[in-house]
Amino acid sequence: MRIAGFVLVALLAVAGTVSTLAPAQWAAAAMRDATAGRVDLAEATGSLWQGEATVVLSAGTEPGAARASLPERLSWHLSPWQLLLGTLDLTVAHPSALSQPLAVRVPLGGTTVIGATTLRLPASLLVGLGAPFNTLRPGGQLSINWNRLQVEPGKLTGTINAEWQFASSALTPVAPFGHYRLTTDGAYPGTRLLLTTVSGPLELTGNGTIDAGGRLRFEGTARPAPGTDPAVKNQLAGLISLLGPRRDNESATLKFGSEK
Repeated sequence: MRIAGFVLVALLAVAGTVSTLAPAQWAAAAMRDATAGRVDLAEATGSLWQGEATVVLSAGTEPGAARASLPERLSWHLSPWQLLLGTLDLTVAHPSALSQPLAVRVPLGGTTVIGATTLRLPASLLVGLGAPFNTLRPGGQLSINWNRLQVEPGKLTGTINAEWQFASSALTPVAPFGHYRLTTDGAYPGTRLLLTTVSGPLELTGNGTIDAGGRLRFEGTARPAPGTDPAVKNQLAGLISLLGPRRDNESATLKFGSEK
C-alpha cells in the first residue's frame, strides 16, 4: 500500500508539472476549434495558464480568406489551483480593447458569471469576418458593454449594449455618416433589440428579437435623416441600396435573420 501511495503521489506530481508547462498553443488550438477558425490566437507565447497572443479574425480557414488582427496583444491568466477545486477562473486583459480585465468564473455544475467590462474595437476589424463586411469595409469605432452576466444552459441574464461611433464605409464618401446604438432588454431567450440613431446624416432604426436557439429576427429602415443636404443624400444612395431592398427612392429595408 505504501508503494502504491508513492506511485500515486509521483503520478500527481508529473501530471501537475506537465499541466503547469502546457504551452499557450493549446489555448490557441482550443480557440480555433471553438470558433471554426474564425478567431485565432496568433503567435501565442507563455503557457496555458498564463500567456499572451495576437487576436486575429478570419473569414475562414481556406487559403486567401480575409484576416484582420487586433492591435496590441491580449493576455490571460487561468488559475490551475481553482481548476483543481472545480472552478474555471479565467482573467483576460487587453490594453486598448478592454476597459478593464474581463473575469470569467465557471463553477462545476454552477452558473457561469462574466464580469462587467467594455470591449472597444476598430470597425475595420470586421473585414476579417468576410461577407458582408469585406464589401462594406466599415470604419469607425465599435464598443460593446455589459454588466455582470449570468449564463446557464439556454439562458442568459444581463444587459448588453453596443455602439458604432464615427461610422464610415468605403461605399460612400460621407464620413462619418452616423453614430448608432443597439440596446437589449437584459434577458435571453426572448431578447428584444432596439436600434437607434444618435446622430448623423444616415438614419438607421429598427427592432428585433433573439429567440431560443439563437434565432434572430430584425427589421428596420435605412434612410437619410430629415433635413439632410440633397448632395449628401446622393452620396449615401449607393450604400443605402446595398443595405437592403428599396422601400422608395430614398429608403431601404433592413432585414436580418430567420423567417421561421
